[in-house]
Amino acid sequence: MAENPGKNIFGYAMIIFLLIALTGCLHEDDSEEAFGLQVAEDINPDPDIVEINLEAREDYVEMVPGVPSKVYTYNGSVPGPLIRGNVGDTLIVHFTNNLPEPTTIHWHGLRLPADMDGSSVAQNPIQPGDSFTYEFELTEASLFWYHPHVRSNEQVEKGLAGALLVKERDLAKSIRTAKQKILVFDDVLLDKNGQVEAAFTGSMEEVLLKKINGRDGNTLLVNGREMPTMYVKPGQPVRWRMVNIANNRFMRVVIPGHKLTRIGGDGGLLEAPIEEMDDVFLVSGQRADVMFVPKGKPGSELIVYWKDTARGRHTIDIMDNGMVMMGDDEMDGKYPDIPLMRLVFEKNRKPARELDLPGDLRTIEPIDITGAAETTLKFGHSMPMANGMVKFLINGKTFGEVTSADAPDAQVGETQVWNLVNMTAGDHPFHLHGFFFQVLETVYKDENGNVLEVVPAPPLENVDMVNLPARRGPSGATSMVKIAITFDPAEGLTGADIEAHGGVAVIEDADLGTGQRGRSGGWQFHCHILEHADGGMMSYVEVFQ
Repeated sequence: MAENPGKNIFGYAMIIFLLIALTGCLHEDDSEEAFGLQVAEDINPDPDIVEINLEAREDYVEMVPGVPSKVYTYNGSVPGPLIRGNVGDTLIVHFTNNLPEPTTIHWHGLRLPADMDGSSVAQNPIQPGDSFTYEFELTEASLFWYHPHVRSNEQVEKGLAGALLVKERDLAKSIRTAKQKILVFDDVLLDKNGQVEAAFTGSMEEVLLKKINGRDGNTLLVNGREMPTMYVKPGQPVRWRMVNIANNRFMRVVIPGHKLTRIGGDGGLLEAPIEEMDDVFLVSGQRADVMFVPKGKPGSELIVYWKDTARGRHTIDIMDNGMVMMGDDEMDGKYPDIPLMRLVFEKNRKPARELDLPGDLRTIEPIDITGAAETTLKFGHSMPMANGMVKFLINGKTFGEVTSADAPDAQVGETQVWNLVNMTAGDHPFHLHGFFFQVLETVYKDENGNVLEVVPAPPLENVDMVNLPARRGPSGATSMVKIAITFDPAEGLTGADIEAHGGVAVIEDADLGTGQRGRSGGWQFHCHILEHADGGMMSYVEVFQ
C-alpha cells in the first residue's frame, strides 16, 4: 500500500513540534520568570483590568519529590498562583473558600481600601462555601504577596500564600533586559510521613519553644519545591524578585563567589543601587529585588544556600516544681548552612555583560516629620507557663484585649512618628498594613535607660516591614526603631473608598480566631512571626477622614 506523503509530512511536523516542546520544558527555567509557579489566568480582555478566580481548597501537593502532602492551596498549588499586573490596573479577585474553616485574603504591602485588606478588623471571615470579591487599584510597582489573616500561623504553614507582581514602567535597559525570576522562599514542618505537622504538638517544652521562637520548618522550599534547579548563563545578568513567606524563619540567602546588588525592596525600586552585598537578608514577610551576573563554567553547578542569623532564640526548661526557665540558645546564629537551590551554568553564546546600572533608579521623597505627633508601642511577652500559656503583647495587651479606645488614631494626610520598642531578648519583624513608612533610626538602651548605641537611618526606602532587633542586656534594656508614616490613602482612591479608612472598629460577639470581628477603618500592625501575631502581638491604628 502506498504511503501518504501528506500523512508523513504531518507526522514529521508533529515529531519536530514535540522535540521543540520538550526542549522548552527542559529549559523553561531559563526564560520563564515564574520559575515553576502557577500563573493566574486573567479572564478579562480589558488591558487595564486583571480579573482572576481564586479558590482555597484542600489538596495533595508534592513539596518533597514523591511524597504527596495534604495541604491548603490556592487553585491547587503551593504557593498559590503568581498574579501579575501593571501600575494603574484594577485587580478583581473572585475568591471562593472551599476550606473546612473560615479564611480571608490579606494583600501584604498593597495600599488599598481597608475593607479590601482582609484583616480581622476590616473584614468578617469568609465562611466555608462562601465567596467574596476583592477589587482595588494597583497603585505601586513592586513584588507583593497574599495570605490569610485568620489563624494565619496554621493556614500559611499549610500552604496558603502567593506572590503578586506589579510591574514597573520606564525601567532602565540594564534592568529591563536581565533574566527575571520570582522566588518565593518558605519552610514547612513535615512529620515522618511527609505531612504538615499540626501546630504546637510535642512535649510542653517543644510547644513553648514553638511559641517563643516561632515554628521553624525542617524542609526549605523555593517556589514550593525542595532544592529546585535553575539554569543560568555566565555573563548574562539576572534579576531575582524575592519574598520570604515563612512563618518565622529569617532568610539570609548566599550565592558563593558572587556579589549581589540590591535595587529594590518592599516599596519597589530604591533611589540608588546597593552594591557589593555578600548576601540578601529577609525577615518573614519581607521582599528584596537583587541583581547579579552569574560566574561559572558551562556544565558546572553551584549551590545557593540559607545562612543562619542571630535573632535571639531561646531554650526552655520546665523544672520539677513547675517553674519555666528561659535561656539563650548557644547555637543562635550558628546553625549549619542549608542548601536552597541549585544553579546550573549553560553555554552563553552572547557577549558577557556587566550590570551597568544607573546611579539613580528613582526619587523617593523623605517624609517631613516637622511637628509630627509621636506614638510609642512596646512589644513584649509574658513569662511562659508550664501549661503552655504565653501571651504576646503590644502596650501590655494581647490583640484580643485591644479595643477602639486602645488603638492609636490618625487623620488622613497626617504624619506621625512611631517609636517601636522591643522589650524582649528576641527579634520581632514589624509589619504595618495599608501604608508605607520610612525608618529614621534605631536606639539601644540598657536596663537603666542609658543609650548604648544609636544606629542611623539606612538608605532611604519605603517599606512595610522592619525588624525590631532584640534588646542588648537583661530585662529592662530595650531597642527602639523610630519610623515615620504619612497616613495618605492610595493615590486614585475615590471619596467612597477613602471612607474605608475612617470607620470606628466595631467589636461584635463573634469569633474570628482572635475573639474579634467587625468592619472598620482599622489598619492592623503586628509581629510577622506568625506564632507571635496569632499569640496576641497585634493591634491596629484607626485612620479618620
